[in-house]
Amino acid sequence: MKIIVLSDLDTRGSGYSNITVPLITGLVNRGYDQIKAVGLGYDGSEHNHPFSILPAKNFQEVFAMLQNLYGMMQFDILVVALDIPLQEQILFQLDNRPFKYVGIMPVEADPLCVTWAMALMRMDKVFIISEFGTQEAKKVGIQAEHIQVGIDTDFWRKPGLDEYKKIRQSLFGIEDNTFVVLTVADNQERKNLSRSMEIFAGFSKEIPNSKYVLVTREHQMVGWRLRDYAQELGIGEKLMIFERGMPLKDLWATYAGSDAFLLTSKAEGLNMCILEAMAVGLPVVATKCTALEELVSGRGWMIPHEHENDPENVYRDPFGNGRRYFADKQKGIQLLLDAYYYSLSSTDTMDIACRYAEHRTWNIAIDQLDKALKELGPVGG
Repeated sequence: MKIIVLSDLDTRGSGYSNITVPLITGLVNRGYDQIKAVGLGYDGSEHNHPFSILPAKNFQEVFAMLQNLYGMMQFDILVVALDIPLQEQILFQLDNRPFKYVGIMPVEADPLCVTWAMALMRMDKVFIISEFGTQEAKKVGIQAEHIQVGIDTDFWRKPGLDEYKKIRQSLFGIEDNTFVVLTVADNQERKNLSRSMEIFAGFSKEIPNSKYVLVTREHQMVGWRLRDYAQELGIGEKLMIFERGMPLKDLWATYAGSDAFLLTSKAEGLNMCILEAMAVGLPVVATKCTALEELVSGRGWMIPHEHENDPENVYRDPFGNGRRYFADKQKGIQLLLDAYYYSLSSTDTMDIACRYAEHRTWNIAIDQLDKALKELGPVGG
């Protein structure tokens, strides 16, 4: 069976790359020897993946490449892992395609709008990366399947005590008794970094010996001026910013040297960073909304959103008309304090979360994709 996989494969850091690479690798290890990837954002850098990646700068290049690839190898299935609006564009251009189409995507907010649902109906198989998103799709008649994204817990592991101390000294330059709160998130509106900073500012008034480590894209044109806002909040000396796209071993070290993970996203289609934090053993404090709830509920601390008791006033965003949930600042401060005090006395919740992450192996998702590909079968087979 001949397969093309199209996704964002930016080597500087991409959530889609973190999903797509393990899936393709798993398929190759199961004998899929005629599989190629087309990588949006991929710059042609060397890699050690067991498959080839063809770089594409934009959709114009993608469509030309797909046409050439079909002419050369008459591939049977195109697997596309991208956001729904991008999948919508691809489907429009491939209206009379001679191959099957498998979509992998998040549904980050409710409800799934009818326009996007119509695009999903044109796919031969729909995989959504959270149970939340899968149920939203089913509400509008999409026969979607929740593909359970995995995590490599051999890599994303708990550090030993000596390792933890050495990382904090070498990476953060801080004392053993400094409490480090970590956020890993892009600098864009949905991640709501301003609310995370406000919650940390309130927390640090109660726990002065604390630091806030933020792994993000600091200089995004559409993002916050993070250092300016930190000065305004009085936490300028407590904020440490690392640029996203660092080597994975360095990213692991930022988790391994931290004491809690904070995420105040307004909506999420899954969030791999929370799974990484859980696997490393960090207590997680996150907004009670969308797919975050299925990850964190019962395994961490969930911040109610401001209109939890007034759902009619929840903000609707232009991106797919989805709802946005704003984490309550005061409750967020209290819950981060609760996580702090709990971490001093017990590891039960973190152990539950860590075991949950350990059970989310990649084999589950690879099994699902393998089964779908075989059911769709080669064209003419």
